Amino acid sequence: MNILVFIWRDIKNPEAGGSEIYFHELAKCWVKNGNKVTMICGGWKACKKVETIDGIRIIRVGNYLTTYLRAPFEYFKIAKNIDVIIDVENGIPFFAPLFSKKKKFLHIHHVHKDVWFKEKNIFVALVGYILENKLMPIVYKNTGVITISKSSKEEIIEEKISKNVVGIVNPGIKFYDYKKQKKNKNPTILFLNRVKKYKGLKIMLDAVKEIQKINEIKNLEVFVGGEGEYLQEMKDYTKKENLKNVFFLGKISEEKKKEIMQKSWIFINSSFKEGWGIVNIEANYFGTPVIGSNVGGIKDSVIDGKTGLLF
Repeated sequence: MNILVFIWRDIKNPEAGGSEIYFHELAKCWVKNGNKVTMICGGWKACKKVETIDGIRIIRVGNYLTTYLRAPFEYFKIAKNIDVIIDVENGIPFFAPLFSKKKKFLHIHHVHKDVWFKEKNIFVALVGYILENKLMPIVYKNTGVITISKSSKEEIIEEKISKNVVGIVNPGIKFYDYKKQKKNKNPTILFLNRVKKYKGLKIMLDAVKEIQKINEIKNLEVFVGGEGEYLQEMKDYTKKENLKNVFFLGKISEEKKKEIMQKSWIFINSSFKEGWGIVNIEANYFGTPVIGSNVGGIKDSVIDGKTGLLF
């Protein structure tokens, strides 16, 4: 088949995260099985407009906002060759049913709902909320929905986004080759995620503040990996609260991830919302239990009392 994926960002985007990894890995499988895959997504300054990565043809139009307006016009250039469309909703879908009659699916990682108001100003949050929760259910009324976890499916139905959830495809991880590392001598906790408000880094730092008051716990080391618009505020907060041994690593390489996930005693995922939480599975793969918030997605990827603890 000729498969078209409308997606906000591709794997090379400087802000690519779990959703982009998920779809890139799926697309690689589709290509390996003899299908042709094209992605239409947003670009960034000085990016290549057209590029083939792992057999996937990537067409970049506009930026993180204007891609939604420009994507339909790019689609019309290749429409006659397309068999099926996957419309990836990252807060806002591409509203493909309005301009295409091809067979299609809507993919929803998770319902954003309250996340809009945690991350954006009130005007942007209201627009996003209305598009996702009011307009999207109408436009995609007759479109099958695919998501990544049981709790996301339940939320999609509960919030009346769609009754037509036709599939759940849990994200997988790579089976990495890696050099074995011993746990750090000192108690070590790791936060590795995009640093946005809804990812809950402040919750972890507040917990660290309480832990550091306990005399019996000595030499706790805290590593924070990842970048995002909330990073500087969290660095300032750490300094203001006089938190000791908190190290901000910024964006880390795959090799560094393999190392610090093994060396850490505990992995923290204190997010307010996730579709699944690939990092939780990766931490377990490297022999590290997860403490995660008991919310949609995380409660699917962490088995409470077995692979980690939910709070």
